[in-house]
Amino acid sequence: MLARTLLLLLAAAARSKSSKKHRDKPTKKLNVLWLLVDDFRPQTNFYGQGDTSTPRLDAFAATARVFDRAYCQLSVCAPSRNSFFTGRRPDSLRVYNFVDHFRSTSPEAVPLPEYFKNHGYVTLGAGKTYQPGKPPAYDVGRSWSAELPYLPLMKNLTRCSRKNAKSGRFLDVCPEDFGEEAFMDRLTADYAVEAMRVARKVEKPFFVVAGFYRPHLRWHVPRAFYDRYSGTLGTPLRSRSKPSNMPDIAWANEGCHTMTTEEHGTVAVSMDRPLKRSMVAELRKGYLACASWIDELAGRVLDAADAVPSAKADTVVLLSSDHGFHLGEQASWTKHTLFEIGSRVPLVVRAPGVAPGRSRALVELTDVYRTFADLAGLPAPARDVQGKSLGPLLRSGAPHRNFSVTQYPRCPRDYRKQWDANCKRLTAAEIPVMGYTLRVDHFRFTEWYYWVAAPATRANERFDPPEKVVDKKRKPLATELYALDDARINDFDGLELANVAGDPRAACAVAALRAALAIFLECQHDEAGCDDRVGAAAYRGSTCVDATTRADLRRRPGDGAAL
Repeated sequence: MLARTLLLLLAAAARSKSSKKHRDKPTKKLNVLWLLVDDFRPQTNFYGQGDTSTPRLDAFAATARVFDRAYCQLSVCAPSRNSFFTGRRPDSLRVYNFVDHFRSTSPEAVPLPEYFKNHGYVTLGAGKTYQPGKPPAYDVGRSWSAELPYLPLMKNLTRCSRKNAKSGRFLDVCPEDFGEEAFMDRLTADYAVEAMRVARKVEKPFFVVAGFYRPHLRWHVPRAFYDRYSGTLGTPLRSRSKPSNMPDIAWANEGCHTMTTEEHGTVAVSMDRPLKRSMVAELRKGYLACASWIDELAGRVLDAADAVPSAKADTVVLLSSDHGFHLGEQASWTKHTLFEIGSRVPLVVRAPGVAPGRSRALVELTDVYRTFADLAGLPAPARDVQGKSLGPLLRSGAPHRNFSVTQYPRCPRDYRKQWDANCKRLTAAEIPVMGYTLRVDHFRFTEWYYWVAAPATRANERFDPPEKVVDKKRKPLATELYALDDARINDFDGLELANVAGDPRAACAVAALRAALAIFLECQHDEAGCDDRVGAAAYRGSTCVDATTRADLRRRPGDGAAL
């Protein structure tokens, strides 16, 4: 009996030793390739935009997981990029425009490239990764390793050289006849190919970011990509008007006061006078040409990555953007709004062990940080990284949060003209209004709040710039509720037709979503349990209006069938 017990103990010890040896055996770190595209809404064929030629990205998407509802946290470049590179929401990072950056407001933050570099990766980047100057010099010396010098965005390679003869303004629609090598995005693609080669040569895992600049204005790409759309000027918009009952503060002229084409000259952008349909079509063609240009370049980078036989087993590939983009919908151009099109981004992930398909989960760009770390097999990031890894969802379909939040500041010059606002160069302390959007199933709920400095506490006394909070003594400046058909969110022309926040049939949704947003604003800096609390209230708001009523709420007053 004693002998048998001894044998059992020895066997158990052997199993324990074997198990520990297995646990201690280092898991191979996976490579990361990030195709980060500027100003790119989900304008691809695989996102339902049949008038857009994107065969290379369509082929990639067929091998990956496509997220149909992914959203940025602030719809302009610098704060969005500071947010997702650090995994922090704008209010926690306190970066809202082009004044501050994470190195100045949160010097303890470790951005994604630095995090991977600290774990033994070759980290290389080109083009528009960080916003130029935010942080300074693309954070060279801390974020990027030395195997190749960082390739900065060169403005002389991104500008249209031609002007409208009458107005003297540079053209926004600008096909060029010179060779591809004269374009910044071609250099970025070539750099990414070389970066992966160099990293594999030194036998280290890589974190490579190809920061493509187009389709940022101006739409200056080789003429061949315009020629893909010869004979058409793009699908015309059915609706070019601002949403009915929209509060003026929801619209902005911050992005562009005018648009310029060769045929139409320079025309002012106004929320009450949409551009002519023929001009809208010409401008949209410029954006589509840029989408096809990036499709071609991204395809070349993907081809180079996949030329290595092990690539699909050892490399995580992600396609994303920094925010959405309006092409005349809601009479808006560029971004700077809290509408669906200004906030929604493409997000596509290919990783070992992840089956291709589509996901309708509500996800955020803040989730990218923890997702990369999870998929690459690295330790969990620090607690101040606020996003939530998409790894469990990608591997097993585990539930994610049931909401996303986007915010945007407003700095009206005159409150009688609330849309005439520009916060780009104001300090956080000077921003008077902040809008927050809660995106849930079936609805976008937005409130615009007066913003004040937070009372001094031990928790925030070190903040510079100071923390700001909603002024609870004053009613919201404006409230918006838009009923959306999530099965048709790729019909960009049928979104946000009418603000129904004042409709009695939607009162329960407004009340519940207002409560959910209030919870979020209280707990957003401390993620423990915050998602669950917000999610419970958000669920009540998303489900309390029946489907028939929601369909009716989607109609613009005077329209026939709901879009």
